[in-house]
Amino acid sequence: MSEPRYEGEAEVDLGRYAMAVAARWWLLVLGLAAGVLVALLVSVGGRDVYRAAALVYPGQTLAPSGSSQVQSLATNPTTIREIARSEAAIRRASNASGYRPPSKLREGISIQPVAGNVARLGQAQLVNIVVTGDTPRRTSAAANELARAAVEQISRYADTKIKALQDQITAGQRELESIDARVEATQRALEDSGLSAIDRLVLLTNLGLTEQRRTTVQTDVGTRQQLLAQAIDVERARVVEPAVARKVTAQSRRNQLVVGGLIGLLLGLVVALAWEPAARRLSGP
Repeated sequence: MSEPRYEGEAEVDLGRYAMAVAARWWLLVLGLAAGVLVALLVSVGGRDVYRAAALVYPGQTLAPSGSSQVQSLATNPTTIREIARSEAAIRRASNASGYRPPSKLREGISIQPVAGNVARLGQAQLVNIVVTGDTPRRTSAAANELARAAVEQISRYADTKIKALQDQITAGQRELESIDARVEATQRALEDSGLSAIDRLVLLTNLGLTEQRRTTVQTDVGTRQQLLAQAIDVERARVVEPAVARKVTAQSRRNQLVVGGLIGLLLGLVVALAWEPAARRLSGP
């Protein structure tokens, strides 16, 4: 059973420690200098690290009428991560960016959903495809290529829909041009004073039917133009912001010097306190 220590004994111990530190103050200075020097060498010798993030919108796939959502690759929150980390996408990004080897690129890839999204059906999730590397050009090129690969894969339904709507709009516009030509020809024919009443009635009837068709086609074209804008802006995935590399460091050089100096100072303090007991042991009884 250990004996209790009294206040006077604690004061004596503290005083002895203070005298030991004061007698060998140079050890603290030496430790501080050594810690700062080591931190400086580490900060100078360390390689630069760059980070590039491409912001991707996965799209929101809707039914052909545009009134309801349908399940697709874009609605699966894991799709972008799986595509960006697939071997095929990594090899494409490695070739496009000059990042060698592909396994090194894989180590620097991370997929980060943008904070603030409420995960529920019907709400598209913004995603950052992040690449961390040692050169700015290769890092940003690799991130952008991975983003393009993900967008290409999850946009196939939207691309097919966009192409169909564009073809329908083009066909409608051509029909409107044909209608305009028929209306103009009918109006010229009505100007002929030699027409019989029956012929005039037939032409007027055809003109009315043609105008009705023009209204129908114009409405269809307008509706398809709205669906096309929706498919492009809402349904199709896209890269919202391309990746631009920036230098990142875990610590600033100033912080590294402060931490190194503090560690060196503490080590100097420990050595100063242990100096006298260690010297007694070495000198023997």
